[in-house]
Amino acid sequence: MAPDPGPYTRNVTERVLHEGRGQRSDGGGNGGRWGMTRSIPSRLPAFLSHLLGCYLVAATGCSAEEAARVNLPVQVDARDLEPVDSDWGYTVELSEARLVVTDLKFAVGGEAHASNGWRRLSDWLVPVAHAHPGHFEGGDVTGELLGSFVTSWLPVASAPIGVATLLEGDYRSASFAFGLGSIDQGLAADDPLIGHTALLRGSATRGSERRDFLLLLDAAAGQELVGMPFDAGVRASEPFAIGFELLSTDPISQSTLFDNIDFGRLPVADDGLVHIVDGSGDAAIATAYERVSLAFHGASHFRMSSVPLD
Repeated sequence: MAPDPGPYTRNVTERVLHEGRGQRSDGGGNGGRWGMTRSIPSRLPAFLSHLLGCYLVAATGCSAEEAARVNLPVQVDARDLEPVDSDWGYTVELSEARLVVTDLKFAVGGEAHASNGWRRLSDWLVPVAHAHPGHFEGGDVTGELLGSFVTSWLPVASAPIGVATLLEGDYRSASFAFGLGSIDQGLAADDPLIGHTALLRGSATRGSERRDFLLLLDAAAGQELVGMPFDAGVRASEPFAIGFELLSTDPISQSTLFDNIDFGRLPVADDGLVHIVDGSGDAAIATAYERVSLAFHGASHFRMSSVPLD
C-alpha cells in the first residue's frame, strides 16, 4: 500500500491532451491524441509558489493596479489606396471601395504564438479563465471595438467607425470579422453591397484597352481575418486615432489585389461593366473572382496605423 501523503500534500489527477508529442507514462505511444495522468502536489514549497506567482503576474498582466484604459477613435484611412500596375500590365484604379466588418480587436503580442500548438505555462497550470472585470477575453487581445460597420475608403471616406477601448501597451496586430451588407446598416434597398461583404468598383487599362468593372466579394458571416499589422504604443498620455487601411499592394511581396487577371478576357455586360461575382458561369470571371477573393481575405492587404488627431 502506498504511504499516506500527509496533511500538506494530496495527489491531483489531471488529464492532459497532447498532439502526438511526448511519451506515455507506461513507455508506449500512439502517434495521435492521447491522455496521460500525472500527480501534482496541491501545496508547492514557498519559494516555488513565489516564483510561480511572479510568473503569473507577468504572464496575465494582473497586478494590484490594472493598466489604464484608453479610448481611441477608429477611422478609415485611404492615403495608400492608389492606382497599381498589375503583373499583367494593367493599371487598375479604384473609384469605389467599401467593406462590411464586425468586431475589431487589437492584440499586444500578435496572433502567431497565441494560436500555435504550444500552451503558455499559465494555461498549463491553471484553467483558461473567462474574462473578468479589467480584462478582454482572448489572451493577447487587450482592445476592441464591437459592432457591425460599413466602411468606405472611396469615393469618400466614411464617418469615423467608432471608439475602441484598449489597455495601455505595445500593440502588434489587429483582427476583424467579415460581415454582410444589409438595410439595417443604413444601406439603400438597391445598394449592390446588400448581401455581400465588399464592393470594389474601378477600371483596368492597358494601352488603348480599358475594362470598367464591378467586383462583389463574399465571405461567410463571422469569418475572421487575423494578423493584420498594427504597430503602435498605446498610452493614455499620447492619444491618437487608429487608421483602418485597405492596401491595393502588399507591402512585403509587392503583389497587388489584381495580379494574375487578364481583364481583356473578361466579358462586358450590357451595362458596359465587367461583373466579377461569385458563382459566375463564365470560367474567366470565376477565375478572376477566386484570385481577388484569395488576396482580399489575407491580412497583407489591410493595416491599422496611428493617425494624429485633428
